[in-house]
Amino acid sequence: GASKPVVIVGMEARRHAAAVRRFAAALDVPVLPTYKAKGVVPDSDPRVTGVFTGGEQEADCVGQADLIVLVGLDPVELILQPWRYRIPVLELSAVRYPVHYVTPEVSVFGPLEAALDALAPRGAATGWAPEAVTALRAGVLDKLSYGPVAEGVAPDRAVLRAAHAYGRHGVAPRVTVDAGAHMFSATAFFPCGGPGDLLISNGLATMAFALPAAIAAALDDPSRPALCLTGDGGLLMCLGELVTAVQQRARIVVMVFNDGALSLIDVKQQSRTLPPRGVRWPRTDFATAMRGCGGLGLVARDEAELDAALETALRADGPALIDVHVDPAGYGRQLKAMRG
Repeated sequence: GASKPVVIVGMEARRHAAAVRRFAAALDVPVLPTYKAKGVVPDSDPRVTGVFTGGEQEADCVGQADLIVLVGLDPVELILQPWRYRIPVLELSAVRYPVHYVTPEVSVFGPLEAALDALAPRGAATGWAPEAVTALRAGVLDKLSYGPVAEGVAPDRAVLRAAHAYGRHGVAPRVTVDAGAHMFSATAFFPCGGPGDLLISNGLATMAFALPAAIAAALDDPSRPALCLTGDGGLLMCLGELVTAVQQRARIVVMVFNDGALSLIDVKQQSRTLPPRGVRWPRTDFATAMRGCGGLGLVARDEAELDAALETALRADGPALIDVHVDPAGYGRQLKAMRG
């Protein structure tokens, strides 16, 4: 009976992308993947309006819906905040999770593909106008856009320029993302076309994940390169893995969002008017460190240098690192837009 359902796609759905896409196309409604489910429905699909985290960024979309359909959502994927919606929930899941953020009105446990194909023939919902969905998508990106910076490169622009560079080379990399403030730009602005295109630590959100994950992804499929998007704090925790990348000649590009800070914690300290203790340090020279490990190390202090570094890195026969000097000034705005 719903006229304006919204579909939230979780990590269980990665093995059932074709069925999820048929389901989304049949209903013709907004789709919000979690971080881990990016690409199950391609970001190029106009129905994809953003990422669902359990926070603020999806509130405009979900707040207009009259039914939430959870498809393969593992509760560990959401940030630790109370469930904010009072509309009915239909859960389609392979297994029952004993701890959940919401008690659905209806739950269907079992093979996802069978459940999706059984529901899809009900046809398109009539309450969503295409232009309204387009506006929701644009609104999310606008809230997460960084704006002008005083120095260095804005993180969202760094991600977009990386995506454009790979596009010019006709390459769709597997993208690995570390925990930290840079993940807001990485997950919002790098487009994914298939399940598993984005690999990210979630739940406990472990730092130092992105570099070893990128090495593993590149070794798993040598025909497809990996792009590692990491903060300086996360990379410092696993700097020795640069040697592993060089030794294995892994096809990876490491982009370090270098602002000399644990910016996510720094922003939270500032929001509570606490002194910035233990979260700032002089910028590390990661390009020199990479060259010392035997790899290609590059520096980007502005967008022009970043474009040139990306071209050089993408032509390299082996791992490359780009030390991107970023301005952290906009992270607070992004954190509010993402998480409220």
